[in-house]
Amino acid sequence: MEFLRTLQSLLKNEQNQEEMILHFLLDLSSQCGVSFPCTPSGMSFEFTSSLHAIEDDSTMDVKSLWDDVRLHLRRFLVNRLQSQEETNTNALQQQMEFKTQCIQQLLFLYPESEVLTKYQNMQNKLVSDLLQNCILSSCGETNFDKVVHGYQSSIPTLCTMIKEDLYILSGTIDPSSSLKFINETYLDTITEEMTVILERLCELQFKENALHIVKANKISKKHRGTVHAVG
Repeated sequence: MEFLRTLQSLLKNEQNQEEMILHFLLDLSSQCGVSFPCTPSGMSFEFTSSLHAIEDDSTMDVKSLWDDVRLHLRRFLVNRLQSQEETNTNALQQQMEFKTQCIQQLLFLYPESEVLTKYQNMQNKLVSDLLQNCILSSCGETNFDKVVHGYQSSIPTLCTMIKEDLYILSGTIDPSSSLKFINETYLDTITEEMTVILERLCELQFKENALHIVKANKISKKHRGTVHAVG
């Protein structure tokens, strides 16, 4: 327990200790055989190997300490993932390797399903923001041509993102789970975004057509009234 308290104190009171602590925990696990729990957030657990000496009556205290430590480390890793911005093609390989390391470190702390859900939510938002920004950045009012142009301009970035995630996930989870992730994160999100914008366009077009019909009827009535007056 003192070990976890020391880690907790370092994380709370010292700056930039996260990376060192992560490497230390990974080394303990791989070289010393210490198995740290990878339970979902808020669930009970039991340490194994050299940490078996912990008494049953202190299990909840240990759980609370470990949850606090790994929550701090998770925030650190998620912030690192979110702060990564694509710069150029030469840096892409380094970026993919960096993100792969972050995901693998998250998998050391939390179950695969929880990590993938968190990462998928991050990527979903990136895809949605990209598609919306591409349309908004086009000049003129929103119309079908503008939407098409916006989506066309987003294709290179989307392809790079898919390539990046395939690389990251290929060394982390099985192929079927990787494809499921790509489908849900990219294809489903693109479909949803396109559906929303096309529904708006159809609604605008319907209102515009209705307005033209009303104007045409008014002009027609006015014309008939003029003809009757002349007659």
